[in-house]
Amino acid sequence: MKRKIFLGSVLASLASFSYAASNVTLYGQMDIGVVAGKAKHSSATFQERSGFTGMSRWGIKGTEDLGNGYRLSFTLEEGFTADDGAVTAGSGAFTRESILRLNGPFGTVAMGRMGALGFAQSTAILRGWAFGTSWGASAWSVGNVHFGRLNNAINFVTPTFSGLTLHATYSNGTEADDKKWSDNAHYYGFGAKYTAHNVDASIIFEVKDNKGVALLEEKQKALYHITAGGTYNFNGVKPGLIYQYATQEDYYHQHAFGFSVTAPLAGGSAKLGAKYLLRKYDSHYVDLAALSEKKASVWTVGAGYEYPFSKRTNLWTYAGYADGAKGWKNEADVNYNGWQVGLGLLHKF
Repeated sequence: MKRKIFLGSVLASLASFSYAASNVTLYGQMDIGVVAGKAKHSSATFQERSGFTGMSRWGIKGTEDLGNGYRLSFTLEEGFTADDGAVTAGSGAFTRESILRLNGPFGTVAMGRMGALGFAQSTAILRGWAFGTSWGASAWSVGNVHFGRLNNAINFVTPTFSGLTLHATYSNGTEADDKKWSDNAHYYGFGAKYTAHNVDASIIFEVKDNKGVALLEEKQKALYHITAGGTYNFNGVKPGLIYQYATQEDYYHQHAFGFSVTAPLAGGSAKLGAKYLLRKYDSHYVDLAALSEKKASVWTVGAGYEYPFSKRTNLWTYAGYADGAKGWKNEADVNYNGWQVGLGLLHKF
């Protein structure tokens, strides 16, 4: 009798645990392949690479319905390189994203470690570039200004008004906030995203004040940039445009332009894009760093293709070429000078 009572209590406990944990999900993806390339003034390379089209990652996410239109959710996500099992995006656990969210009639508030509005992760709203922040030399983040992931951050998103949402992110210390306020580097981001009538577009204004940050033993000035981009869906064919202007006093001013298109092809999806970046260094920085050129520029073209073997597994392939000029003409990096081709698999779970 006691054995039956004990067994019944165990089963009841398991059932209650299963119910409580039913809204918690383990998820992730593995991206691994082979990539060959040759940079200017360097030997050709052939490597097994992880995260070329999308960083390998795993995470835990869950939600709780609080009633009356309110919901609490969380995301904990860590990146890794599948070819050697190493952790990426810094030391520690869940360095890609660590967020607690509250959703309600007012919108959404999120706190923790998250991506800047113009970068990646669930709080980002970058639009207009088919390759996003991945795909080798075609990544929008190559050469362009971005603020990556932010510690000590809070993000607010308004409810949707006819396809329009407003976004704001603030970081009280992009790395740490253990000093007085004036010695922490702060991030401010404001943006708008519109998704309706076949249009998917955004405009983002971002600032990092660089308080407490030094460049070549001198205090850095604030870095400002604005990014605008979008796509239009023509029956599955999505051409896109993107532009960014960045400026930092006593350092540089920069323009970046991109045109890309995503289209269905042979049961899969093809990407094609070209971008051009022009940077002009301030005289102060040129003298300080003893640069030989006051300007730098690079243009890049890339093509990618994804074929779905299933709902969770894609074959991917890529080819890209970059050509730098002036300040980057001798840069021994395939992102600025050289070619790159790759083939691999991405599996989501």
